[in-house]
Amino acid sequence: MPWLRLILECDAACVAPLSELFEQFGAIAVSSEATSSEERFAGVAEEPVYWHRTAVSALFDESIDLDILLACSRNRIGTQNLISAQVEAVADENWVEAHRTEQGSSVFAGRLCIRPSWVVPGQEYPATVVLDPGLAFGTGKHATTALCLEWLVSHELVGKRIIDYGCGSGILGLAAASLGALKVDAVDIDPQALLATKDNAYTNSLEDKIRVCSADGEELSAADILIANILLNPLTQLAPRISKMIVEQGQLVLSGILAAQVEECLVAYSPWFNMNTPIFQNEWALLEGVRLSDED
Repeated sequence: MPWLRLILECDAACVAPLSELFEQFGAIAVSSEATSSEERFAGVAEEPVYWHRTAVSALFDESIDLDILLACSRNRIGTQNLISAQVEAVADENWVEAHRTEQGSSVFAGRLCIRPSWVVPGQEYPATVVLDPGLAFGTGKHATTALCLEWLVSHELVGKRIIDYGCGSGILGLAAASLGALKVDAVDIDPQALLATKDNAYTNSLEDKIRVCSADGEELSAADILIANILLNPLTQLAPRISKMIVEQGQLVLSGILAAQVEECLVAYSPWFNMNTPIFQNEWALLEGVRLSDED
Protein backbone atom coordinates (compact mmCIF):
# COMPACT_ATOMS: atom_id res chain seq x y z
CA MET A 1 0.00 0.00 0.00
CA PRO A 2 1.48 3.43 -0.93
CA TRP A 3 1.50 6.23 1.59
CA LEU A 4 1.59 10.01 1.67
CA ARG A 5 3.90 12.03 3.89
CA LEU A 6 2.88 15.57 4.79
CA ILE A 7 5.62 17.86 6.09
CA LEU A 8 4.64 21.22 7.55
CA GLU A 9 7.24 23.70 8.80
CA CYS A 10 6.17 25.92 11.66
CA ASP A 11 7.44 27.60 14.81
CA ALA A 12 7.86 25.80 18.13
CA ALA A 13 4.48 26.80 19.57
CA CYS A 14 2.65 25.15 16.69
CA VAL A 15 4.27 21.70 16.89
CA ALA A 16 1.98 20.26 19.57
CA PRO A 17 -1.35 21.39 18.03
CA LEU A 18 -0.26 20.17 14.58
CA SER A 19 0.84 16.80 15.95
CA GLU A 20 -2.48 16.42 17.75
CA LEU A 21 -4.38 17.31 14.57
CA PHE A 22 -2.41 14.77 12.52
CA GLU A 23 -3.19 12.06 15.04
CA GLN A 24 -6.88 12.95 14.90
CA PHE A 25 -6.72 12.47 11.11
CA GLY A 26 -5.30 8.96 11.60
CA ALA A 27 -1.59 9.54 11.03
CA ILE A 28 0.38 6.29 11.19
CA ALA A 29 3.45 8.12 12.51
CA VAL A 30 4.23 11.70 13.52
CA SER A 31 7.72 13.08 14.05
CA SER A 32 9.54 16.41 14.22
CA GLU A 33 13.00 17.64 13.31
CA ALA A 34 14.91 20.89 13.41
CA THR A 35 15.01 23.32 10.52
CA SER A 36 16.80 25.91 12.64
CA SER A 37 20.24 25.34 14.14
CA GLU A 38 19.78 25.54 17.90
CA GLU A 39 19.79 22.32 19.95
CA ARG A 40 16.79 20.85 21.75
CA PHE A 41 17.60 19.01 24.95
CA ALA A 42 14.71 16.73 25.78
CA GLY A 43 13.76 16.36 29.40
CA VAL A 44 15.22 19.63 30.64
CA ALA A 45 11.91 21.48 30.83
CA GLU A 46 8.65 20.34 32.39
CA GLU A 47 6.97 20.45 28.95
CA PRO A 48 8.43 19.32 25.59
CA VAL A 49 10.75 21.92 24.06
CA TYR A 50 10.92 22.21 20.28
CA TRP A 51 13.18 24.06 17.88
CA HIS A 52 12.43 27.65 16.90
CA ARG A 53 11.65 26.36 13.40
CA THR A 54 10.48 22.76 13.25
CA ALA A 55 9.31 20.45 10.47
CA VAL A 56 6.41 18.27 11.60
CA SER A 57 6.12 15.15 9.47
CA ALA A 58 3.15 12.76 9.36
CA LEU A 59 2.56 9.57 7.39
CA PHE A 60 -0.98 8.90 6.10
CA ASP A 61 -2.85 6.34 4.06
CA GLU A 62 -3.11 7.54 0.44
CA SER A 63 -6.88 7.93 0.84
CA ILE A 64 -6.43 10.96 3.13
CA ASP A 65 -8.03 14.15 1.84
CA LEU A 66 -5.01 16.46 1.90
CA ASP A 67 -7.01 19.54 0.92
CA ILE A 68 -9.16 19.19 4.02
CA LEU A 69 -6.17 18.36 6.22
CA LEU A 70 -4.21 21.39 4.99
CA ALA A 71 -7.23 23.63 5.52
CA CYS A 72 -7.63 22.28 9.05
CA SER A 73 -3.91 22.76 9.68
CA ARG A 74 -4.07 26.42 8.65
CA ASN A 75 -7.15 26.91 10.79
CA ARG A 76 -5.51 25.19 13.79
CA ILE A 77 -2.27 27.21 13.86
CA GLY A 78 -3.07 30.24 11.67
CA THR A 79 -2.03 30.64 8.04
CA GLN A 80 0.67 33.15 9.03
CA ASN A 81 2.37 30.50 11.18
CA LEU A 82 2.65 27.91 8.42
CA ILE A 83 6.12 28.51 6.95
CA SER A 84 6.04 25.80 4.27
CA ALA A 85 4.19 22.64 3.23
CA GLN A 86 5.40 19.61 1.33
CA VAL A 87 3.75 16.35 0.23
CA GLU A 88 5.68 13.20 -0.70
CA ALA A 89 4.57 9.85 -2.08
CA VAL A 90 6.18 7.03 -0.10
CA ALA A 91 6.56 3.41 -1.14
CA ASP A 92 5.21 0.69 1.12
CA GLU A 93 7.57 -0.85 3.70
CA ASN A 94 7.76 -1.97 7.29
CA TRP A 95 8.04 1.39 9.07
CA VAL A 96 9.07 0.03 12.44
CA GLU A 97 11.92 -1.95 10.93
CA ALA A 98 12.91 0.97 8.69
CA HIS A 99 13.17 3.28 11.70
CA ARG A 100 15.21 0.73 13.59
CA THR A 101 17.60 0.31 10.68
CA GLU A 102 18.19 4.06 10.55
CA GLN A 103 19.03 4.07 14.27
CA GLY A 104 22.18 1.99 13.82
CA SER A 105 25.37 1.62 15.80
CA SER A 106 28.04 4.28 16.27
CA VAL A 107 31.69 3.31 16.78
CA PHE A 108 34.30 5.62 18.26
CA ALA A 109 38.02 5.09 17.60
CA GLY A 110 37.44 1.37 17.20
CA ARG A 111 37.15 1.11 20.99
CA LEU A 112 33.59 2.03 21.89
CA CYS A 113 30.35 0.91 20.25
CA ILE A 114 27.02 2.55 21.06
CA ARG A 115 24.20 0.40 19.70
CA PRO A 116 20.45 -0.03 20.12
CA SER A 117 19.26 -3.34 21.53
CA TRP A 118 17.87 -4.54 18.19
CA VAL A 119 21.21 -4.26 16.34
CA VAL A 120 23.37 -7.38 16.34
CA PRO A 121 27.03 -6.32 16.40
CA GLY A 122 29.11 -7.45 13.45
CA GLN A 123 32.24 -7.60 15.60
CA GLU A 124 33.38 -7.27 19.18
CA TYR A 125 34.69 -4.00 20.63
CA PRO A 126 36.61 -3.34 23.85
CA ALA A 127 33.58 -1.44 25.19
CA THR A 128 29.93 -1.59 24.12
CA VAL A 129 26.95 0.34 25.45
CA VAL A 130 23.42 -0.80 24.59
CA LEU A 131 21.17 2.24 24.44
CA ASP A 132 17.73 2.61 22.88
CA PRO A 133 16.34 6.04 21.95
CA GLY A 134 14.08 7.34 24.71
CA LEU A 135 12.76 10.41 26.49
CA ALA A 136 16.13 11.51 27.84
CA PHE A 137 18.64 13.20 25.55
CA GLY A 138 21.65 11.26 24.32
CA THR A 139 22.13 8.39 21.86
CA GLY A 140 25.51 9.43 20.48
CA LYS A 141 24.16 10.71 17.16
CA HIS A 142 24.33 14.45 17.86
CA ALA A 143 27.66 16.24 17.38
CA THR A 144 27.82 17.44 20.99
CA THR A 145 27.51 13.90 22.35
CA ALA A 146 29.86 12.50 19.71
CA LEU A 147 32.52 15.07 20.67
CA CYS A 148 32.31 13.94 24.29
CA LEU A 149 32.46 10.25 23.39
CA GLU A 150 35.49 10.85 21.18
CA TRP A 151 37.18 12.62 24.09
CA LEU A 152 36.43 9.74 26.45
CA VAL A 153 37.84 7.06 24.15
CA SER A 154 41.03 9.07 23.62
CA HIS A 155 41.84 9.43 27.35
CA GLU A 156 42.81 6.97 30.07
CA LEU A 157 39.80 6.40 32.32
CA VAL A 158 40.82 3.26 34.22
CA GLY A 159 40.43 3.82 37.94
CA LYS A 160 39.14 7.40 37.51
CA ARG A 161 36.19 8.92 39.39
CA ILE A 162 33.90 10.74 36.99
CA ILE A 163 30.93 13.09 37.21
CA ASP A 164 28.53 13.13 34.25
CA TYR A 165 26.78 16.45 34.88
CA GLY A 166 23.50 16.73 32.98
CA CYS A 167 23.51 13.01 32.29
CA GLY A 168 20.33 12.75 30.17
CA SER A 169 20.18 9.12 29.07
CA GLY A 170 23.43 8.43 30.92
CA ILE A 171 25.34 7.78 27.71
CA LEU A 172 28.55 9.53 28.75
CA GLY A 173 28.66 7.93 32.18
CA LEU A 174 27.85 4.53 30.70
CA ALA A 175 30.63 4.94 28.15
CA ALA A 176 33.12 6.04 30.82
CA ALA A 177 32.24 3.08 33.05
CA SER A 178 32.55 0.69 30.10
CA LEU A 179 35.97 2.15 29.33
CA GLY A 180 37.25 1.42 32.82
CA ALA A 181 36.19 4.30 35.07
CA LEU A 182 36.08 3.32 38.74
CA LYS A 183 32.91 5.23 39.70
CA VAL A 184 30.50 7.56 37.91
CA ASP A 185 28.13 10.03 39.52
CA ALA A 186 25.36 10.72 36.97
CA VAL A 187 23.75 14.07 37.80
CA ASP A 188 20.65 15.75 36.37
CA ILE A 189 17.84 18.09 37.39
CA ASP A 190 15.25 15.95 35.59
CA PRO A 191 13.83 12.86 37.34
CA GLN A 192 13.11 11.29 33.94
CA ALA A 193 16.80 11.52 33.05
CA LEU A 194 17.83 9.94 36.35
CA LEU A 195 15.35 7.10 35.82
CA ALA A 196 16.57 6.58 32.24
CA THR A 197 20.20 6.51 33.38
CA LYS A 198 19.42 4.03 36.15
CA ASP A 199 17.56 1.76 33.72
CA ASN A 200 20.33 1.98 31.13
CA ALA A 201 22.96 1.20 33.76
CA TYR A 202 21.02 -1.93 34.70
CA THR A 203 20.67 -2.96 31.05
CA ASN A 204 24.45 -2.71 30.64
CA SER A 205 25.25 -4.41 33.99
CA LEU A 206 26.90 -1.20 35.18
CA GLU A 207 24.64 -0.43 38.14
CA ASP A 208 27.51 -1.09 40.58
CA LYS A 209 29.62 1.60 38.92
CA ILE A 210 27.02 4.30 38.30
CA ARG A 211 25.20 6.30 40.97
CA VAL A 212 22.36 8.62 39.91
CA CYS A 213 22.17 11.92 41.79
CA SER A 214 19.80 14.86 41.65
CA ALA A 215 21.55 18.15 40.91
CA ASP A 216 19.62 19.63 43.82
CA GLY A 217 20.51 16.78 46.14
CA GLU A 218 23.59 15.74 48.07
CA GLU A 219 27.04 17.25 47.70
CA LEU A 220 29.33 15.19 45.50
CA SER A 221 32.89 14.18 46.21
CA ALA A 222 35.40 15.83 43.90
CA ALA A 223 36.05 13.82 40.75
CA ASP A 224 39.09 13.24 38.58
CA ILE A 225 37.03 14.13 35.49
CA LEU A 226 33.80 16.10 35.13
CA ILE A 227 32.04 16.03 31.78
CA ALA A 228 29.00 18.20 31.05
CA ASN A 229 27.08 18.23 27.79
CA ILE A 230 24.51 20.94 28.43
CA LEU A 231 23.72 24.44 27.18
CA LEU A 232 25.84 27.60 27.46
CA ASN A 233 23.69 29.47 30.00
CA PRO A 234 23.66 26.74 32.66
CA LEU A 235 27.34 26.03 31.99
CA THR A 236 28.36 29.62 32.67
CA GLN A 237 26.07 29.91 35.70
CA LEU A 238 27.40 26.64 37.14
CA ALA A 239 31.11 27.47 36.68
CA PRO A 240 31.82 28.27 40.36
CA ARG A 241 29.96 25.16 41.52
CA ILE A 242 31.52 22.87 38.93
CA SER A 243 35.00 24.11 39.85
CA LYS A 244 34.51 22.66 43.34
CA MET A 245 33.56 19.24 41.95
CA ILE A 246 36.98 18.53 40.41
CA VAL A 247 40.23 17.67 42.20
CA GLU A 248 43.35 19.78 41.60
CA GLN A 249 44.83 18.81 38.23
CA GLY A 250 41.55 17.06 37.42
CA GLN A 251 40.03 17.38 33.97
CA LEU A 252 37.00 19.36 32.79
CA VAL A 253 35.11 18.56 29.58
CA LEU A 254 32.30 20.81 28.34
CA SER A 255 30.06 20.48 25.30
CA GLY A 256 26.65 21.63 24.07
CA ILE A 257 28.32 24.90 23.06
CA LEU A 258 28.04 26.57 19.69
CA ALA A 259 31.27 27.72 18.08
CA ALA A 260 30.14 31.34 18.46
CA GLN A 261 29.73 30.83 22.24
CA VAL A 262 33.22 29.46 22.93
CA GLU A 263 34.81 32.71 24.12
CA GLU A 264 32.05 33.41 26.65
CA CYS A 265 32.37 29.92 28.12
CA LEU A 266 36.17 30.12 28.27
CA VAL A 267 35.97 33.39 30.20
CA ALA A 268 33.54 31.84 32.70
CA TYR A 269 35.90 28.95 33.55
CA SER A 270 39.31 30.63 33.27
CA PRO A 271 39.49 31.62 37.00
CA TRP A 272 39.64 27.92 37.98
CA PHE A 273 40.94 26.06 34.92
CA ASN A 274 43.76 26.15 32.45
CA MET A 275 41.66 25.80 29.30
CA ASN A 276 43.00 24.10 26.18
CA THR A 277 42.34 24.82 22.51
CA PRO A 278 38.66 24.14 21.64
CA ILE A 279 37.75 21.16 19.48
CA PHE A 280 35.14 21.84 16.78
CA GLN A 281 32.69 19.65 14.90
CA ASN A 282 30.52 21.54 12.44
CA GLU A 283 29.03 24.46 14.40
CA TRP A 284 29.58 22.80 17.79
CA ALA A 285 32.55 22.93 20.15
CA LEU A 286 34.06 20.92 22.98
CA LEU A 287 36.13 22.68 25.64
CA GLU A 288 38.58 20.95 27.95
CA GLY A 289 40.74 22.18 30.79
CA VAL A 290 42.77 21.24 33.86
CA ARG A 291 41.81 22.36 37.37
CA LEU A 292 44.24 24.84 38.85
CA SER A 293 45.41 24.53 42.43
CA ASP A 294 43.78 26.86 44.93
CA GLU A 295 47.11 28.67 45.34
CA ASP A 296 47.37 29.52 41.63
